[in-house]
Amino acid sequence: MKKKDSDNHIILGMPERAEDIKFKLIERYGLSDFDVKSVFADETPFQKILEDIEFLPVFSPKKILFIRNCEKINTEGCRILKEYFDNPPAHICIILSGKSVKEPLEKFVEEEAEEEVDRNALFPAVFRSSPWDKNDNLIRLFREHIRNNPVDFTSAVTAACMYLRNTVKKQKKADKRILNKYAELHKLDFNLKTGRLRPGAELEIFLIYLLFG
Repeated sequence: MKKKDSDNHIILGMPERAEDIKFKLIERYGLSDFDVKSVFADETPFQKILEDIEFLPVFSPKKILFIRNCEKINTEGCRILKEYFDNPPAHICIILSGKSVKEPLEKFVEEEAEEEVDRNALFPAVFRSSPWDKNDNLIRLFREHIRNNPVDFTSAVTAACMYLRNTVKKQKKADKRILNKYAELHKLDFNLKTGRLRPGAELEIFLIYLLFG
């Protein structure tokens, strides 16, 4: 089992739970897109994975390295990664997701959720959303999240960026309208983080209009 208070996770056979954990970490640490990276173990040389682990975050207190298809990491690679799970570095959150993992990492596998995932929470709902869904429920969740977290508006912006990325992936195209929305969200995120804007009702209205207008 993973060390208490560690942000490193190994999730097998539950890809949606692994995604939930990733979004929770993004929300907890207010991470930017620049500091969240996903790789496939069967497509990425292990040396490159190690380089990604050692590379320091750019704009955030931590970075996330999400390693999919972890069953493809060989035994020697698992021995090396074990050092990071035994002594978690302060600068990175490592998530392994896949069908299986080799020794000596097996003891760190999380077989059950340590806390029940709220399927109606903002990040899981955005992850499951489709561009063809009705937006009423998502609008409600965005409003509820902002009102319950008034000093952490940037996490809602992160979820909004995720929503637009998912829309592009599912539609398999990025039209000018979506690209303009994405640029506006990044500008909003920057202004919030630099203190040029303050959270408030006007920003809530603007965010909802930008996403769903």
